[in-house]
Amino acid sequence: MAKKKGQKADKIEQYKNQLKKILQKEFRAWRFRAWLWLAIILGIGGGGFWFFRTQLRQPPMEWVSELTFFAASIFVLFFVLLAMVNGRQRRLNFLIADAAQEEYGYLRTGIKRAKALQELATTLRATLSVERVLDSALNVCTMGLQEMGIPEKHIVAGILLYEEGKLVIVAHRRLHHDLNSEITEEVGAIGDALTQAEPVITNEPDSDPSLSSLGGLRRCETVVCLPLRVGFNLFGVMLVGSEVKIQFSEEYMDLFQAVADQAVIALQNAQLYQNLEQEKQRLIEAESEARKELARDLHDGPTQSVSAIAMRINFVRSLLNVNAEQAMTELFQIEELANQTAKDIRGMLFTLRPLILETQGLGPAINTLMEQIEEDSNIQTRLFGSEVSDLLNPKAQGVLFYIIEEALNNARKYSQADSLEVRFWQEQDLFVARIQDDGAGFDVESVTGDYESRGSLGMVNMKERAEMIDGSIRVDSQPGRGTAITVVVPLDKQGIRV
Repeated sequence: MAKKKGQKADKIEQYKNQLKKILQKEFRAWRFRAWLWLAIILGIGGGGFWFFRTQLRQPPMEWVSELTFFAASIFVLFFVLLAMVNGRQRRLNFLIADAAQEEYGYLRTGIKRAKALQELATTLRATLSVERVLDSALNVCTMGLQEMGIPEKHIVAGILLYEEGKLVIVAHRRLHHDLNSEITEEVGAIGDALTQAEPVITNEPDSDPSLSSLGGLRRCETVVCLPLRVGFNLFGVMLVGSEVKIQFSEEYMDLFQAVADQAVIALQNAQLYQNLEQEKQRLIEAESEARKELARDLHDGPTQSVSAIAMRINFVRSLLNVNAEQAMTELFQIEELANQTAKDIRGMLFTLRPLILETQGLGPAINTLMEQIEEDSNIQTRLFGSEVSDLLNPKAQGVLFYIIEEALNNARKYSQADSLEVRFWQEQDLFVARIQDDGAGFDVESVTGDYESRGSLGMVNMKERAEMIDGSIRVDSQPGRGTAITVVVPLDKQGIRV
């Protein structure tokens, strides 16, 4: 501590010495000019003496006394001026010392404030804990009020965030008794700050309809409300109050606003992290559901078929020596079952990884998929504009394939349709895909709400996949009138030439 104080004193002394050198240089120049003027005056006096003595031949008693008085007056005046200048220099030295001390105080305050903001930014980078960041933000605000001469025991601060439409305290200074308080209406200073997106200062918090609900703020003389918002996203409000009436300068308002901005960044990061965690959990659940579905399909399909083939082969073995004709009939049936099983396995492999999509593109892959549907369910299928799909890059084609596959499988399972139709076409710089059936249709709003409550299946899954390729999806359906699903993808972002 003593070492730091010594360093501060050295810095002040260096600043004072620099100012003194500048002023001393100016005073030396002034002294030189004063001596020069004295020399000129004395030269003029000496010249007059010589003129009166040699040219006018006047008796010395007539002018010597006047010349003596004149010279003495000049000397006295010069030394008086010199004394005044030296006194002024000493006075300026004192003023320089005071100015240096004050300037250093400002610099020290600025450095301290910058260090606090840096620590706040470091905390923001080092942790995803919103509580730690908000607590650091209140520390910086408290420090700012202390710089203004407000003791810490007279400082009240808090950060209120929205939870289920209500503002609740999540971080505070001296608001212990208000932790269970909630602000449900955006009125008063808090309402003005949130609606205007600007800081609001009030000197009557005890009569404010929003601030007076917090007992800790009713004792304050001055309170500033800073909104925590980005665009139209409202996170809450930060309150900084003093039990001593003060006037917030623009400098400190900028400090509070910078702190509020850092708090908003922390809240945004926390929100993004929460969204990522939810998306991670959603993907895990989706993968688990896909595995379960594949396991069910394998168990109900190929596994059962293989077991049946093995049992029937054993039966044929027992028939060979007894009834060869019946054994031959059984072998034909086993062959048919084996072919069907192989077909089912190829269908599953196609669903897991359609190689034709990688080798020939979206059009042939959709055509193959529709042929399988037509073969399995006797639904008539048609594909138009297959060549237009080549306008998309491979990634977009892959995503769009799974969207169309989901739509076709839903139609096959639930629509009771007689025909399915897929069309591809281009509209200006947009690629458009439309999947349409003539089935039973459904109520879009009720089904969409049900999917959203369940998670990531069905149409919600298709919408999320469309957003992955900067696209959009629209579902048009009514009971008894079939269903049409339209997917639009921008070619300027997902085209083959991008």
